Amino acid sequence: MDHEDTSRTASLPRQIGRYQVERVLGRGAMGTVYLATDPHIQRQVALKTIRSALLDDTGTGDDRPSGSELTERFLNEARAAGRLVHPHIVSVFDYGETHGVAFIALEYVPGETLAQRLARRVRSGSAIPVLEALSWFAQLLDALSYAHELGVIHRDIKPANLLITPRGDCKVTDFGIAQLDTGRLTQAGMMIGTPNYMSPEQYAGGNIDARSDLFSAGVVLYEMLTGKCPFSGTSAAMMHQVINEMPPPPSSHVADLPAELDAMMMKAITKRPEQRFATALSWRNALLVLHDTLKDRLDPDHTVIAAKLPRKALEPLPVAASDLSGSFLATLEERLASHVGPIASLLVRRAASQATDSRALAAQLARHLPDEAARREWGTMLKQHLMESGQGSSFQVVSETLAFEGPHAATATLDPAHIEAATRQLAVHVGPIARIVAGRAARGADTATFHARLADALPSSVDREAFLRALGESAT
Repeated sequence: MDHEDTSRTASLPRQIGRYQVERVLGRGAMGTVYLATDPHIQRQVALKTIRSALLDDTGTGDDRPSGSELTERFLNEARAAGRLVHPHIVSVFDYGETHGVAFIALEYVPGETLAQRLARRVRSGSAIPVLEALSWFAQLLDALSYAHELGVIHRDIKPANLLITPRGDCKVTDFGIAQLDTGRLTQAGMMIGTPNYMSPEQYAGGNIDARSDLFSAGVVLYEMLTGKCPFSGTSAAMMHQVINEMPPPPSSHVADLPAELDAMMMKAITKRPEQRFATALSWRNALLVLHDTLKDRLDPDHTVIAAKLPRKALEPLPVAASDLSGSFLATLEERLASHVGPIASLLVRRAASQATDSRALAAQLARHLPDEAARREWGTMLKQHLMESGQGSSFQVVSETLAFEGPHAATATLDPAHIEAATRQLAVHVGPIARIVAGRAARGADTATFHARLADALPSSVDREAFLRALGESAT
């Protein structure tokens, strides 16, 4: 945090909206962040503001955002982070405008940014300990997994947007350019983000998904492990590197880094999204397993005090079928995510908890596959699993199940009005992500399959049968 001198303190506004200003936390080109207090509940907040002069600006030819665009980004940040309630995401409490000043009231997080922590380490010539870096990074992946499941893509993951608290927790902040499932601030052909951390698809100005956040997160992890950003130089040089060149593995910069981290890093920042980790959750699970593998090797005396790991991901999945291993379920999740996105995690966990054998699991998850090509790929994967587990004779049964219960894209027709009505009913239970879920559920589906896919996305606390009855009534 900035140390405030007398001249700067003297110019402090006493109040913004209902918030009583105490001091400046930081200043930037776009505005000021104040420490303030909400007098209604006596809670300290970080009050982020836009400078009034910028709000009146119509923009210039140097690509600087106009005042209306800045206000829209503020609203976007409030909408994006406002729907996310997670221990590793900075909470948004309020948005307002007063006397020409737009502001957001955020959770006040004392501490420093990861960028500040890295800069201090570079100055001292020391690196962040590997186990500490992996602990913070697991928390980042935990936050991204949650955000992605709710349809929020951050699009600007970088050390400056990660806060490290005095207790050693990592929190994601600044959702100003986040992409929501309800719309986006950019149009095709536009680039947005921070050049050092942008994914190849961001540079290309095309559509992006959660895997773009994972690329940026991989760049952050690389920098945490080595003290060096893998992409640097002029804007043109960085673009060329991100799109065309793979950086050297982290161990080329830090000789004693475990070789396992090199493989993980190269997968994370590969150029093609489909070759990266499919979801933040699958990467987090792999990272936590690696953390445990490295702990005894790197810290045999258990002297490193690292941030608390989000261990929930390592708990055994509730699997009723005895022939389904954790590694196979992880493979199912990754393959399914390539077709339906981050909600694959929920679908696989729920199907695994209900399945009595591979046949039942195959039938339930096959409903979410969009076409016959995907179903053939799915069947090949299942056949390999059954052969490896000594159940090759069961594959014919599984094949028949896939053929019988899957959607028939050539004949499936759904009334758009019914899709919209079903989306509204689902939104009552899952929120804004319902539109994404319903859109994907409708692909190649008849009415029964569409309804079953939607029911699979319900939280466990919802009466599935009552939901299906309501859908059936709306379809008539």
